[in-house]
Amino acid sequence: MKVIELEKKYDFWLKNGHVIDPSQNIDEVRDILVKGNKIVETPKDGKIDPQDVKEVINCNGYYVFPGLVDNHAHFSWNFNNTGVQPDLYTLPSGVTSVHDAGSCGSSGFEGFIRTSVLPSLVTMKASINVASGGLCTPQYMENIEPENFDEKEIEELFDKYPQYIYGLKLRLGKDISDGMGVEPLKAAVKLARKFDTRLSVHATYPLTPISDIVDEMDEGDVLCHTFQKMGPYNILDENGRVLKEVWEARDRGVIFDCAHGRIHCCFPLTKAAIEQGFMPDCISTDLITFSAYQERLFSLPVVMTRLWMLGMSLNEVVRAVTQTPAKLMGMEGKIGTLKAGAFADITGMKLEDREYTFVDSYGNSLPADKIMIPQFTMKNGKTRYRQIDFTEMFGLVK
Repeated sequence: MKVIELEKKYDFWLKNGHVIDPSQNIDEVRDILVKGNKIVETPKDGKIDPQDVKEVINCNGYYVFPGLVDNHAHFSWNFNNTGVQPDLYTLPSGVTSVHDAGSCGSSGFEGFIRTSVLPSLVTMKASINVASGGLCTPQYMENIEPENFDEKEIEELFDKYPQYIYGLKLRLGKDISDGMGVEPLKAAVKLARKFDTRLSVHATYPLTPISDIVDEMDEGDVLCHTFQKMGPYNILDENGRVLKEVWEARDRGVIFDCAHGRIHCCFPLTKAAIEQGFMPDCISTDLITFSAYQERLFSLPVVMTRLWMLGMSLNEVVRAVTQTPAKLMGMEGKIGTLKAGAFADITGMKLEDREYTFVDSYGNSLPADKIMIPQFTMKNGKTRYRQIDFTEMFGLVK
């Protein structure tokens, strides 16, 4: 016998959570209502009848954020040995949208779209690595000689998959661009301008001053690994001040992404920059196989906690993983926000008091007194993750 359920006015009522949504300047206890795959307006009088709701989720004592957006990670798990499986390493961490930061070059990008981007529950866009072979293996670096850029194939990909392409990606640094200076960067910038797209630039252990690198970049381009301190060059001058050229690049609209990774975030350098008012535009993981759930990276909420402990406000941290990367993905107002009409991508988080110490890859310690622990993840109006004690069905939530 078929059981017919009467349709409710709302599917979910996220009740009494501390909502932080920088896109709406919200930082207060309030309710969120979901119908179908969208967030809907709450009644003006604030009155909601529980009988009108399919499921009530008690968020009292917890924080509610827009679904987190990881602006820099690698999801080519079925293409090479560095990428992770998208849904497995995102949804349990409260991440609902991602940018794959150039795992694949033009030779494998279409296969990556078909086998990783399209089947994933999380919303995903990807950059095309200007090196045709992409990130093959840690055992050897990609070839970034400009004469090997496959411009024709890149053009075909932009024509065929514009809705999934975030931009182009270039890696510079020791063992990648030895002896080349900024010539690959100039060629990659030229290619990005031809396709009216952004260029994301990896620059760790750069063999060229950061000032020379950012001088080649323009509005919308992204400098990854902003707080790295490998080799002789970083974003600070000899007096520990943020470089004039870096400030000028920000004024031009260049985006600065933390892209933490295992080895790309030096705590004292990061703290010095933040104290000078230089915040990262985006906070991201640079997640790969060797860093997922590992000590020096772990997950996006752990990276968020570190930047919070380094001096960013909680609102600034949340903005850097919601509103700003959503805009970079061309999805402002659809993701990275809890505004009515947006996709129902929602993250529940516990901010727990706890004394412990982070250690970066340079050996620097960072004392912490709080930690972010994901409680539930809603993607497109469906619950995709929930802590076993974050539910009323077992009587475990007060």
